[in-house]
Formats: sequence, C-alpha cells, structure tokens
Amino acid sequence: MTRKIITRIAVSIAAVLVLSSCRVDSDITLAVKPNGTGTISVVITADKAIVAKAPGLKADIRTDDLVAAGWKVQGPTDTKDGGLTISLTHDFMGPAEATALLGQINGTRGPLHEMVMTRTGKDTNSTYTLAGRLEVNGGLSAFADDATLNLLGAAPYAADVQAAGLDLGDAVGITFNANLPGKVNSTTGQTTDGVITWRVPMDGTPTSLATSVTNVDIASSISRFAKVLVLGLLYLWIIASVILILMVLRARNRRRPTPRI
Repeated sequence: MTRKIITRIAVSIAAVLVLSSCRVDSDITLAVKPNGTGTISVVITADKAIVAKAPGLKADIRTDDLVAAGWKVQGPTDTKDGGLTISLTHDFMGPAEATALLGQINGTRGPLHEMVMTRTGKDTNSTYTLAGRLEVNGGLSAFADDATLNLLGAAPYAADVQAAGLDLGDAVGITFNANLPGKVNSTTGQTTDGVITWRVPMDGTPTSLATSVTNVDIASSISRFAKVLVLGLLYLWIIASVILILMVLRARNRRRPTPRI
C-alpha cells in the first residue's frame, strides 16, 4: 500500500523539530485547465541546516511506491543554498480524479480535510468550486501514519518536542495553491497573478478553502457564433441564388418571341 505523500516525510519533519533551528517547507499546487484536466504537484524543501545535521536524509527518502502509483518524482536534489528538495507531480483527467489525488497527498490526519473539487456548466461557461479546510491537529500526529502510531504508541519524537518546548510552525511550513481557470467569484485565500494561496495554520486553527470561479471561453463562444453565422449566410446565399436563377429563367421566357404560323 502506498504511504501518503505528506506522511512519507513524517520522520524527517519530526527530526527537524528535534534538531531545532531547521525548517521544512511544502508547497502543494492544484493547477486546473479550462477543460477540467490538470496537474497536482508537491514540492518539499529542507533547508541547509537539516542537510548539515542529517547528512543521510537524501539517501533515506524512498519513492519507488509513489512512482508505481503514477507520481512523477524529481529528486531529491541539492538546492543552491545547500538544502534539499523533491518534487512530485501527477496529472488528472477531471475533478473527480483531482479529488482522489488530494486524498493521496493527505492521508487520514494530514492538513487537507474533506477536499473536493467540482465542475458544473458547459464547456464554454464552467463554474469550478473548491471545498475543504486546512487544519493540523495533534501536532506531530498529523504527520504520522497509522502504522507508525500503532507501533510507537505516539508520534515520533513527540516527547522530545514537548520537552524542548518547540513550536511546530517554526519548523514546518505548508502552503496550498490553487490555479483555477476563469474569474474568481469568491475565495477565502489570497489571489496573486491568478493563483489563490493559503498558508496552513500549525496551531489547530481551521481554515476554509471555499472558492468559486467561473470560466467563460470567449474564443470558443465566438467561434461557435461565427460557425452559425457562416452557415446562416450560406443558406441565404443558396436561397438567393435559386431565386436569381428563377428570375433569369422567367425573364428569358418573357422575351422569347411567339412563333408565326
């Protein structure tokens, strides 16, 4: 069974907290095309402090089962500032598949809750809605899978983190981005250059993702109107041609002289 993507990094995140002064940032992006297809990507970056204190981290990340599940993996690779990054992407053919993939990212207790994307309307006039909430409950337990919790009886390093008085938000950052086609009707996120962004709170505060956008394909609408117009003009031309031919034939019949006996 494929482990969830965010829980896949659970041990690394826990180690980050124990190491202190280190940070892991994750960017989750939902990019949707006007026809409803698109791509989901997850980019996870560990800073150079983690690489310095955990030099074996790069070798410890395993992605074989993610590849088998259809995810494209790039990395882990070194960043310019000495950190480490890994990129995961997966295409989808429609809103239902996108919803399922968001569930793969999250797991049972991750930061993405009840995520659903829907599309209604016609191809040239569609409304996309994104529902769900961002919420991290239970500290490190939110990033540990069921098998880990059952084995250890608690999240990895939870006791160490509590004893050190460390703040989860200082070490872990998660950003969710939605690039939806069309004009934004309403959203709870921040919109910049067409991309809607939310930061996941680490203190258990829930954040709604309620978003609605409407995409009107003007070019396609004009094209369809043009086709109807051209077809109508063609019919009129045919009718006019027939009328003209009949008029010419009638005029010729009138001009034809009457034969003498």
